[in-house]
Amino acid sequence: MPIEAELRALRGAVALAAGAHVVCLRLSGEGAFDALGHVSSADLFLQDAQMRPSLLLHEDGVPFADVYVCRDDESFFLLSEGPTAPDLIAWLRAHLPPGAGAGVTIDDLGEDHAVLSLHGPYAWELLGECLGPDLVGLPYLSFYRVPPRDAGEAAMLCFRAGKTGEYGYDLLVDRRHEAGLRARLEASGRAFDLGVASLDALDQCALENGFFNIRREGRAGLTPLELQLQWRTSYARSYVGADALRARRQAGSTQRITHLVAAEPLAAGDAVLLDGAPIGALLQAGASPLRGDWVGLALLDRPYAHVGVDRYAVARGGGLVPVRTLSPPLLDNRSLYVSPQRHGYRSRAGDAFAPLVP
Repeated sequence: MPIEAELRALRGAVALAAGAHVVCLRLSGEGAFDALGHVSSADLFLQDAQMRPSLLLHEDGVPFADVYVCRDDESFFLLSEGPTAPDLIAWLRAHLPPGAGAGVTIDDLGEDHAVLSLHGPYAWELLGECLGPDLVGLPYLSFYRVPPRDAGEAAMLCFRAGKTGEYGYDLLVDRRHEAGLRARLEASGRAFDLGVASLDALDQCALENGFFNIRREGRAGLTPLELQLQWRTSYARSYVGADALRARRQAGSTQRITHLVAAEPLAAGDAVLLDGAPIGALLQAGASPLRGDWVGLALLDRPYAHVGVDRYAVARGGGLVPVRTLSPPLLDNRSLYVSPQRHGYRSRAGDAFAPLVP
């Protein structure tokens, strides 16, 4: 399916995606909380069934993994993007606090579970019809155990998160029932014009909405200061990478990521110029079919890392491409307006929403 069709389904209806890029671990035992507190950059003030975005950092403060920490009574689920499951487990074992190893059990749930995800302004409606109405009101950054329909099924977990700017749900299902769940979603999804979203489509939506991407800008060797991820960090306690962050913060970061748009193609590595002088470079870029232009994420020298500027240009193919800096989200996502109490996919023709492009 062309990526434009994927994006239109995701932005206007519902799209189903495979979650092979998501690693799901379970940490349990009396040392689980202390272990996560020793590695999580975010403070873990969580109630049962709540989720919190965090980072796992290298010693130099550069992100190793993009994670959600999810509290399950006295145990925790860790949803991670970036490293493979074996690499993540090895990293956790290597960074456990002294003496905590025997008190922490780490299970790779991916060995016998798979992740399927639904994204879109009407994802909640399809999920409710297919798996039960209790899921319709699931709060953002929380999870729920979906009970089995009969004795032949196993319970599954539904995590409400997503990095597209639309309603998003990750379903952790026993691999024995993955095909059956997919079939149920596809059958119910016909009434919702269900599409399929590739990882490229999910990444493009993340770019347009300002969500951190460990596979793209996360590979640039930057810290949360340059990546504008300090909201996921704490300076009040110690954890892996905290000392490096404090030192970088005290010295003052000299660059910061900034979104920009252009009418012509852009590519990672292109230099950003002001009056012919370099002020930064693109970390990633992609065509935005729904906007009708190109969207990029640039690392700019801090004095120039501001939004609403139209004096910059990108050097490309021997010429200059004018760009304009913007603050994400770069689309007026339909999910900002769709309410489960008032709207539905089948009756959408009678609804008036703001245009997707502001």
